[in-house]
Amino acid sequence: MESKRRRPGRGARAGAAVVAIAALPLGVGCGDNRLPNVPVPRPDASKALPRWYPEKPWSAKDGDSRIYIEGKIVFDTDKAIIKPGSEKVLNTLLQFVNEHPEVTRLRVEGHTDSTASDEYNQELSARRSLAVCDWLVDHGVDNTRLIAVGFGESKPMAPNDVPQGRAENRRTEFHVAEVNGRLFQGKDATAGGYVLEVKSAEDRKKAKEQLAAPKTAPPPKAFTPTGDEIKPVAPPAPPKGGG
Repeated sequence: MESKRRRPGRGARAGAAVVAIAALPLGVGCGDNRLPNVPVPRPDASKALPRWYPEKPWSAKDGDSRIYIEGKIVFDTDKAIIKPGSEKVLNTLLQFVNEHPEVTRLRVEGHTDSTASDEYNQELSARRSLAVCDWLVDHGVDNTRLIAVGFGESKPMAPNDVPQGRAENRRTEFHVAEVNGRLFQGKDATAGGYVLEVKSAEDRKKAKEQLAAPKTAPPPKAFTPTGDEIKPVAPPAPPKGGG
């Protein structure tokens, strides 16, 4: 004789329903389909900064052409005039050049933000790099060891659409171009930038004197004025012949 299975009562069914509901994931059936907030990507602020010279003296074995110096050389707005407060960077750069005679050519690079036109920024950045080179020359560095190059806005390090990014892009970099008379790593000494000639202190002085000298008019050419004199025309000579 078959045994009859007992059907669960109403209370048991109700208890099972409560357990099933409790097992459902939170938010199911509540109409809340929002995705979790995703943070906006930020620049890699945790990226380690390079160790500044002279804490880590430059060596050709490292393979890095750039000379890292803490601080910035600051210029007047839209000008190539070095502002006060840049002496620490300049003196550290001078120290590097004097301590590394094997660096026979050093490239000073000027960089700007994207505020003005490409042509204007390139020319401005080159004049600023030249101002740094002139400062070094005035402090005893041979002008033939220096290359003044401008890149304008072509090599940004940060976005130009925010003030902090534009400030970061306005910078001066220093790179080893030649070691013992040979191109460092065989690369172009100018790095493809806009180059300005670095002159000696004497040549710059002569150029300034020529610009400051008063301009005199050239002496007039010697000539004899003819005036309005009218000369009589001689009558034609009679024909020769006999009759």
